[in-house]
Amino acid sequence: MTRLRRSGVTLLEMLIVVTIIGVIAGVSFPAVATGLAGVRLQSAAGSVASFLTSSMNRVDRREEAAAIVITPAGNVIETYTAASGEKPERSLHLPSGVFFEGEEPRRYVLQPGGTAPRMMVILRNEKGVRRSVQVDPLTGVPQIRAVVGNAAGDTK
Repeated sequence: MTRLRRSGVTLLEMLIVVTIIGVIAGVSFPAVATGLAGVRLQSAAGSVASFLTSSMNRVDRREEAAAIVITPAGNVIETYTAASGEKPERSLHLPSGVFFEGEEPRRYVLQPGGTAPRMMVILRNEKGVRRSVQVDPLTGVPQIRAVVGNAAGDTK
């Protein structure tokens, strides 16, 4: 008498494969989450630099003074002009997980034909990684740099 041979996967084999996949996913998730936080921070720094550049360009094009207000509590940067009054002309909200450092709002005045004010904004993500966006007063070009050290002093 011949026996029929059945091919397939047993339940035990399937459980072992699912367990291995779960372990690999559990080990790799923190690295992926950290990478996403870094990408979100870099993207936010680029957005802030672009916002500052476009605000300075608008002031020169329209020949109208403007004020840039950075509000850490609201996690927003806004541009006000005489025409916009109490309502901001433009605003940029940072993505979730990225924050402005500091507690007090900061204001910078932009004058048409004038030099760019010395501005520096430090952004921080939930992992504690920091980036600075600094406007060079001679060229008016924002530069993005990594910030090393704690908030109290040690910066590079």
